[in-house]
Amino acid sequence: MHTTTPSHVSRAVRRLVDKVTPGGQAVYLAVRPEADAAANECFPNVEAKVARSGGRMLCGWQLWEWPHVMIDAEFHAVWLSPEGAMVDVTPKPQGDTRILFVPDPRRCYTGRVVDNVRLPLRDDQLIRHFIRAAELKTIVMNRGERASQYGHVSVPADEIEPLLLAQQFLGQSLASGLRDHDPCLCRSGGKYKRCHGHQFKPLLGR
Repeated sequence: MHTTTPSHVSRAVRRLVDKVTPGGQAVYLAVRPEADAAANECFPNVEAKVARSGGRMLCGWQLWEWPHVMIDAEFHAVWLSPEGAMVDVTPKPQGDTRILFVPDPRRCYTGRVVDNVRLPLRDDQLIRHFIRAAELKTIVMNRGERASQYGHVSVPADEIEPLLLAQQFLGQSLASGLRDHDPCLCRSGGKYKRCHGHQFKPLLGR
């Protein structure tokens, strides 16, 4: 995936905002990482910042865009300073200096995984299959007692590997600019929807 902070609040972004937080407002926030903050660990990062500087945790959704493919909302926390300013204290793997954030006062961090909410940017079976593989992977990773585990989660190979392989294949296809009516990435000569698209249906139709 090649995701980035959306450059503007497009019609598609507004649809996603309405889906995750009806009536919500997307705002751009500065990213000012704390010295000890770790990427992808927003909740402990904010908790540490609150302990040092006061204020409180504010949960909501960080918005990402994979241009021409999809947009998604990631459950996220930022620091709300004692003066009421929202600041993202979590560093970004790609070095983003700002994020697009939707505060969601209905939600709080409970220690359990909240899956991303994803919307395709075009009608394409490749994108739908990629999104479904991501959804199923989250379900498998958080099945039963795994939902309360933090860090490394052990999952039987037969449950997770087919989804990981499918997601990798689909991600490579989309990164290559392919669409569902293009020749499949496997070079069989057939269109994706009649080749791997057909093969993935039993797995992704669960």
